[in-house]
Amino acid sequence: MEKRELIGLVQKDETSLTELYNVYFPRINNYVHYRVADYHDAEDLVSQILEKVFTKSHSYQENKAPFSVWLFRIARNTITDYYRSRKGVHNISLDGYTRDIVAREPEPAEIVELNELQHHLLKAIASLSQREQEIIALKFWSDLSNREIARLVGISESNTGVILFRAMRQLRLILASQGMCIYE
Repeated sequence: MEKRELIGLVQKDETSLTELYNVYFPRINNYVHYRVADYHDAEDLVSQILEKVFTKSHSYQENKAPFSVWLFRIARNTITDYYRSRKGVHNISLDGYTRDIVAREPEPAEIVELNELQHHLLKAIASLSQREQEIIALKFWSDLSNREIARLVGISESNTGVILFRAMRQLRLILASQGMCIYE
């Protein structure tokens, strides 16, 4: 089913919410877990975000923004509210985030090497500005397009591309100084 059809059905039929959940949950879940250090808080926030999406689906207006932008704006605002309520410094923790890198079982030496690479990469990402970290999270962990990211964070699409390019260049330099490299 096309996303446009799915969104229309959701606004009229709540049983379609399950299918919408299946389409967007992995992206929202990745984004929230990237932005929030505490696993349990992140799980609670994902639930809150999905509840808001489900209860507000009738108010979505396609002519104002693509659905993914509307959805990630809810996620972003919920995370912002979370940090405001904690009155703490807004730091993005990258510890504990892992992705399935290979389909087969890696050898012990490969696991050590991948863990070391991941540690260096996450440390390098943490050295970027908040804006760069957020844009990288939206691009690579949430799989949003530059256009969607631009609309979500309120900058131009070309500026989004420039920020991504510069952030990736900075990551390459940081990793190269540590004897690591990123392949394109």
